[in-house]
Amino acid sequence: MEGYIPLQVSDEFKGKYYELFYELSKEAFEAAKRDSGVVRFMTKKQCCEFIGISFGHLQKLEKLGLPIIELEGKVLVDREDVIKFMNKYKKIEMK
Repeated sequence: MEGYIPLQVSDEFKGKYYELFYELSKEAFEAAKRDSGVVRFMTKKQCCEFIGISFGHLQKLEKLGLPIIELEGKVLVDREDVIKFMNKYKKIEMK
């Protein structure tokens, strides 16, 4: 390989390098997620849009056990809870 120079580094250096790379990657991923407009906590209206259902159907899902957060008069739904809840009802076809 042209221009290849072998470089020996200590295990400590490798560990710090991997740690730094991991942290930078994690920060970049979080920034991309934040900038994409995807929020973890949604209003009921946003939740309906996320799932693609009516407000009345969302109320039925609440009665089935979809977790809702009520905090000082504000009602929110956790996107992760919605995904977990929906996956509980997922049916897999066996062929």
